[in-house]
This record gives sequence, C-alpha cells and structure tokens, in this order.
Amino acid sequence: MNEDERLPMCPENLREGMKLGPIFYVVMPEQVEAFARATANTNPLYTSPSERIAPPTMRLQDYGLLIAAHFRSGSGGIHAKHRSEFYEPMRVGQTVRTDGRITRTWSKRGKFYFELEYEARDAETEELLVRHAMTAVLLHEGARQ
Repeated sequence: MNEDERLPMCPENLREGMKLGPIFYVVMPEQVEAFARATANTNPLYTSPSERIAPPTMRLQDYGLLIAAHFRSGSGGIHAKHRSEFYEPMRVGQTVRTDGRITRTWSKRGKFYFELEYEARDAETEELLVRHAMTAVLLHEGARQ
C-alpha cells in the first residue's frame, strides 16, 4: 500500500480478516551483530562470520513493520501479549517475506483490542521460519499510559 493511502490507526479501520503485508527484508549481518551485542549474547552462532544465523527473537517486532506499512498516525497502542513458534533459523543474507492478518478485534472495559497473527517465510523457498501472534490495545486520543 502506498504511504499516502495508509489508513489512520483507529478501531474503525481494524477489521477481523484484514490482511497486512507482505513486507520483505534481507537479514543483514550488521543487524545480527547489533542485536547480539545489545542482548549481551556471545553465542558463536550469532557472532561467527561463516553460516551465521539471527537470534530467534531478533525479528519479533515485524508486527510494527506490518502495521506501519498499512496504517498511519493514530494514538498508539500497548503491546499486551505475544506468542511465537520457531521453525527454522533466519540466516544472514536470507530474504524474508512476512505476512499478517488481523484475527480478532474486541472492546472490553472501554478499551479496543486486536490480535494480529503473522508469519515469516523464506522469500524464495516459502519455508516457514517463524509464526507469531500478538495482542495489543489501542490508546484513545489523549490517553495516559
């Protein structure tokens, strides 16, 4: 979706069944190094130059990229819950495709919640790498955290 065509991030624009994505990216060695450093992880799988893989949790926040590609502005939200299933490691140099879908929306005690399920696959082979589900609550304009 063109950036100018993105919808405002608000309850009226979030619908069950709505598809988000795809987004594509290449797993870059600099990203792996920075993430390993930031998490004080010295595992040679993440730091050795040959056949390096990405730490499994490095791409948990792909939901933010999916949302930003489809929605603009809004009042923000709070990440309430996250579930992940890891199948295959992401490798440095690998091109990844991530797709998502809003699977549930609901209101409770005056707050609007949504659940987004998304999965990352190798862009060439379509091999499943990781599957996620996250729940968030949207903040109302002027709301305090």
